[in-house]
Amino acid sequence: MIALDERLVRFDSGGAELHGVLHLPAGDARGTLVFVHPFAEEKKCSHRTMVEAARGCAQAGWSVLRFDLRGCGDSPGGFGEFDFDDWLADVEAAVDFAERETGSTAGLLGLRLGATLAAAVAERRPGVRCLVLWEPIVTGERYITQNLRRSMIKAMMTRHEAGERTDGAAQEAHALGEGTVDFDGYRVPEAMRDAISAIDLLTGPRGFAGPVLVVNLAPREDVSQPLQELADAYPHGAAIAVRQEPVWQRIGIMDAARTITATLDWLQQINE
Repeated sequence: MIALDERLVRFDSGGAELHGVLHLPAGDARGTLVFVHPFAEEKKCSHRTMVEAARGCAQAGWSVLRFDLRGCGDSPGGFGEFDFDDWLADVEAAVDFAERETGSTAGLLGLRLGATLAAAVAERRPGVRCLVLWEPIVTGERYITQNLRRSMIKAMMTRHEAGERTDGAAQEAHALGEGTVDFDGYRVPEAMRDAISAIDLLTGPRGFAGPVLVVNLAPREDVSQPLQELADAYPHGAAIAVRQEPVWQRIGIMDAARTITATLDWLQQINE
């Protein structure tokens, strides 16, 4: 499933030339969506799903911009050179570019930390058309701790297979301490770690008044309590659960058709 027109594009953000792909439908578009990718290794793992989602949306009549934040993918800079505020500016620049190119107000669709970035930008830009949050990071501190411990376990297993002795407690103390930390081979500076740790989407009311869809991607049938609370915090928020493998955890062919279909069904409803 390939959109009629897929264009490589570049646009400016903070003096850097960001790289992206613009997926355009046949005929008149229903609207425009800007996709915001996840963090570090999760971006690599979910790349295929994000491409399939963009093409699915284009086939359904939506213009879609996928792009790489500064320091990620094909965009300039090294990972760890930029901070959370830089990435918020990148998303805003992507919205501006998409709206200029398509002539319509853009909505935002993000996955994991990309969903959290999208939610933050929607608070800064009340004119965003709609907001789709796929498994957003609600609590940054928990997210950071989980990633650091996962990296620590992988490092311990690697050293064990090599016949080296490890001190798990010492490694965890180092990983959770000050300075740059390792996220599966991605060097995360202390400032970035602190900015992510400070995320708490459940604190305070949501100011964005447009339609919001929060999607819980999990084996269960019901929406988790934090994601339901997040949806309820929006004046026009809805939450759904989709039985979906975690597309952000491993590289490979994963069927995200249910998630894409559920999203398109919701977009159709708000577009009627």
